Amino acid sequence: PQSHPAPPASKEGQLYADYLALIEQEDIPTVQMDCVEGVQEDVGAILTLHFTAFHMQLYFILPQHASSCVVNTLDMIEISLGQELFSSCFPLLLGDNGHEFSDIEGMERSVFGGKRTTVYFCEPNRSDEKGTCENNHKQLRKVLPKGTSIDRFMQADMTLLTNHVNSHVRKSLFGHCPYESAMRTMPEDFFIMLGLERIPAGDVLLTPALLAKRDV
Repeated sequence: PQSHPAPPASKEGQLYADYLALIEQEDIPTVQMDCVEGVQEDVGAILTLHFTAFHMQLYFILPQHASSCVVNTLDMIEISLGQELFSSCFPLLLGDNGHEFSDIEGMERSVFGGKRTTVYFCEPNRSDEKGTCENNHKQLRKVLPKGTSIDRFMQADMTLLTNHVNSHVRKSLFGHCPYESAMRTMPEDFFIMLGLERIPAGDVLLTPALLAKRDV
C-alpha cells in the first residue's frame, strides 16, 4: 500500500478527514475559502468565501497574496460583524494548502479575544474537495476573465462584484438567486454590516463592463 507522509503538526486535527467527521456529527454550515489570482505581475489577489448552503460567494481584495493579508481581512470582517455574528456565520472555514492560509492561529483567533472559527484543510491537490467554491469562480471570471490584472481594484469593486454575482438567478436554485436563499436564513445585520445588497434581476451585469470604470 502507498504510504502517506504524516501531516504537519500544525494541521493535526484539522485535516479533511477531521472535517468530514465533524460535519457527520454536527449540523454546522461550511464556508469554503480560496484565492483567485490575476496576472503574474500582480501583487494582490482576491479572497473568496463561499457559503455552500446558498451558493453565495463573497469577494475581498488582498493587497498582497500573503497569509497576513488573509488574517487582516478576516479581522476586518469580524470587526464589522462583531464576534458573535462572525462566529455564527463562519463557524468553520475549509481551505486548501496554499501559503496564504498558513497562519492557522491568526485565522482562528478573534480580535476580541478567544477563538472565532476553526480552519480545516483539503487534501493536497484535491481542489474538488471544495468544488462548489471552485465552480462558482466561473461567475467571477465572467467579469474578470483570466489574464485580467486585479491590482487596480479596491474593495468597493469587490463588493459590487459580490452583489451582482449573488443576485444572478441559478438553475441549481430553481430560478432563485443566492441572495434570496441567504437573506431568508442569515441575520439581516450580516448583509448590512458588509454592504451587501440584492441587485434587481434586470440590472445584473456579469461582463467586464461591470468594472470597466476601473479598467484604465
